[in-house]
Amino acid sequence: MNAPPSDAALEGLSNLSAGLWRIQELLELLTYKLEVQHVLIESGRSRWMGRSTHEIEAVLAEMREAELMRAVDAGPVCAALGLDQDTPLSEIAAAAPAPWDHVLDEHRAALTKATHELSTLSRSNSEMLEASYKAVQETLDRFNHGSEGSTYTATGAREGGRGRYLFDQKT
Repeated sequence: MNAPPSDAALEGLSNLSAGLWRIQELLELLTYKLEVQHVLIESGRSRWMGRSTHEIEAVLAEMREAELMRAVDAGPVCAALGLDQDTPLSEIAAAAPAPWDHVLDEHRAALTKATHELSTLSRSNSEMLEASYKAVQETLDRFNHGSEGSTYTATGAREGGRGRYLFDQKT
């Protein structure tokens, strides 16, 4: 029969769980901020994109701090459980006494789900921003370059004489 966990181990598990909750909260906040950015992109409301990006960067900075604290909190838990300092959460959960094994498994599942959702949303936002950028560039190119007589080289560069420009061009 295993000895009951020490008070230090229980305190460490509690601190680790609290840190994991903080990371989950930050992931949820980041999801919200990315969804707001998604709506801004979809609606073409570029006025708020700078602010949105700044808010996302602020949450990411908080997440870096929270992850550092989680690593610090995991140290005593790993030591108390006889694990290496860089042991993944799944192995910490497997070695933890009840009910902490279940609590840590739930944290791991929630974090995995949240990071997958964030990855999908971030990729979607990036694709939308890239498509928007290309559309703007194509529109500006149409205004700045006359289509008559313009052709493209094998590399895709514009060839031909000077066309009409929407804005004065200095050469």
